[in-house]
Amino acid sequence: MSQVDRTKEQFTPEERRARLRAFADRMLTCAEKLPDPDTLLDIERAVRVGDRIERLYARVDASAAKAAKAKLEVYQHSDALQRAKDDAVRQAEHIALCKRREKMRDDEMLRNEPKLARKLIEQRTGRPLEDYLAMRRAEANVSMTEDGPLTSPLPEGEGDP
Repeated sequence: MSQVDRTKEQFTPEERRARLRAFADRMLTCAEKLPDPDTLLDIERAVRVGDRIERLYARVDASAAKAAKAKLEVYQHSDALQRAKDDAVRQAEHIALCKRREKMRDDEMLRNEPKLARKLIEQRTGRPLEDYLAMRRAEANVSMTEDGPLTSPLPEGEGDP
């Protein structure tokens, strides 16, 4: 295999780390087989070889730590996004429930005490009762045509004081 063929190979970061660690392991095995240095030049050479091997291991370890940190950050980010989505869904469900309860209370109050209901609804909505009831009927018609009835619509004429 020529040098050109080797450089064309594409490895994932994990594969590169594994190959680099394997290379450092082979270098360490070969360095252990070397005879003990006798001269100052042999000692200097052994120290340089040991330093290079140590740098390879440090590089692999740093790369692995950086990859683990990046994975953790991605996980934390996606987890935070999911929690935010869940919170938004819960909040929307709560708001819808409150609106349904409010409409049910309005319906009950309109049946039992229409004059008081008119005052309270007009104060709360800031519009005349007739406009409020027309808006409710329009919402009920829209919800019935889309997915089926979500709320119980007021029958015509009911609730008008």
